[in-house]
Amino acid sequence: MAIMALPLLVVTFLVVQAAFVYQAKALALAAATQGANAARNYGSDATAGRDRARAFLRRVGFGIADTDVTASVNADVATVTVTGKAQSIIPFWEFTVSHTAYGPVERFTR
Repeated sequence: MAIMALPLLVVTFLVVQAAFVYQAKALALAAATQGANAARNYGSDATAGRDRARAFLRRVGFGIADTDVTASVNADVATVTVTGKAQSIIPFWEFTVSHTAYGPVERFTR
């Protein structure tokens, strides 16, 4: 029984770490989507998308740290990328996550 304790503990830590990485990826994607939706609105710009993504991360970003948000808007597409680090319970390991969301820029057509 004691022989099984260490491998079981290691597997448990790996499963919990995988859940933390999954949560951080989901938060990065959600923040990038919020930012892209704000940046692609008619008359909006990249700053609005970056600010919306950062506001989202401030509200619910407890699962992702050291975030960096980049946004760009051209004539056709608004793009927001969120990069950060997942929480780690395994010493000396860093798990960087990054997600990009994009969408067409809204404009009037005739």
